[in-house]
Amino acid sequence: MAIKETGAERNRETRRRDGVTGLLAILRREGLLVEASEGVERIFPGSFTTNSREAAAGSFFVCKGYTFKKEYLEMAERQGAVLYMSETDYGISLPKILVKDIRRAASLAARWFYDNPGEELFVTGITGTKGKTTTAYILKSILDTKSPGKTAIFSTMEVFTGKESRISHLTTPEPAELQSYFREARENGCGYVVMEVSSQAMKLSRVYGERFPIGIFLNVDDDHIGGKEHATLEEYVNCKISFLAQCDTVIINKETRFFDQVLAGCAGKRVIVYGHDSSCDGIIRNMVSSASGSRFELGYEGQWYAFETSLAGGFNVENVAAAILAAFVMGIPTGTIEEGIRSIHVPGRMMLMEYNGIHIVVDYAHNYLSFLKLYQAVQETFAPRRIHSVFGSQGERSPVRRRDVGVIAEKYADYVYLTADDPGYENVTDICEEIGKHITKPCRIIPDREEAVRAALSAAEPGDVVILAGKGAEETQRVQDGFVPYISDAKAAQKWIAEQKSHFTK
Repeated sequence: MAIKETGAERNRETRRRDGVTGLLAILRREGLLVEASEGVERIFPGSFTTNSREAAAGSFFVCKGYTFKKEYLEMAERQGAVLYMSETDYGISLPKILVKDIRRAASLAARWFYDNPGEELFVTGITGTKGKTTTAYILKSILDTKSPGKTAIFSTMEVFTGKESRISHLTTPEPAELQSYFREARENGCGYVVMEVSSQAMKLSRVYGERFPIGIFLNVDDDHIGGKEHATLEEYVNCKISFLAQCDTVIINKETRFFDQVLAGCAGKRVIVYGHDSSCDGIIRNMVSSASGSRFELGYEGQWYAFETSLAGGFNVENVAAAILAAFVMGIPTGTIEEGIRSIHVPGRMMLMEYNGIHIVVDYAHNYLSFLKLYQAVQETFAPRRIHSVFGSQGERSPVRRRDVGVIAEKYADYVYLTADDPGYENVTDICEEIGKHITKPCRIIPDREEAVRAALSAAEPGDVVILAGKGAEETQRVQDGFVPYISDAKAAQKWIAEQKSHFTK
């Protein structure tokens, strides 16, 4: 895909000449503009930020956030900000733009400041309660096979813009970061972006104004309900569905809950439905899964295709099918798709290890649906003698999630080890005890996560499966408002295996 640098340069020259006139026109058109300081049109900001600590000479500062305080704006002014945008007139001398909805306005302003770089890229957005990251990496693998090094990915695990990879702490970046990543991807020569779009991103308008040539809707189920997330399941589902209005082609899993409601949200769109039902546009059949991977057939537009992938589990076959259908829409040849899905590595998703007849599964599962699919995949793939399950639950999240992961462990696990999983400001033991109320199976609370991993692995015997769930390949734990280093579940297991082998050879 050609990179339209001349258009971007022309936009920058227009902003230098016309200041924020173009932004005011956008806000006016969207019905968001309330008031602007006299002469604000002649201001040309040199940077754009929502973080007062990053404000510098020439900054355009946006006042947003649940806990925003006037002191943040005053700090930005002291550090050289030349303009602020807010829903509130803070009565300071700094020129201002007042708007009705600061989150929508912030997204539009970020797009304006960075010259709408997403419009020069083929962006595929993926939403779902489970499977977003896996599907994103599958599609990236296909696109990398077609055009090596030309696909950026914005995921729960990382932000990769073609040359540089960063650790991600948000599934979908805030508007300023998102637009800067789009610009980096464009400048690095990428033609494609694959990104996860969370319900929170929709609720907080992080991608407001963005268009997605393809949107993938994997599934939706009870999750993310709580004070800092969504007030109700209805709100959560509606936020997920609202993403589809910004897509041109929508690929939907027929097996998702609320399917009819999801389909109704696709009015006027090209819709491709996939699943195991013969009525689907993309039909999955003859699926076989084992520890070494999966084989299946996919029917689409009157033809049947046979595929093999290194990913295990029926739910991963569904993720692969969604990515394949997106690739078909893009016009990617079948041979390229076959090569792209043959060997896929998704950090922290169904990572499989084995030692002395003990199978170890590292996965990011952290809610009811993802745990259900994980346990079912483990039973389907390994027919285990016993299941040892190591997990926790994030702090400052809905108590419903803690109940659900406890209930599902009670049903499928034989031994449970409860431990830390991004506790935030909560006490790890308190979180574990809340989960433990729903478990009658043998259950230990071990707050130190690496210690919990080692305990489960040491207790396992040949024929058993040890599930390490919740953190995947993540190498930090969120504690209070910061992130502290953690070895990662994958490395903790590898370290334990190395120690056993060393001890055995002595």
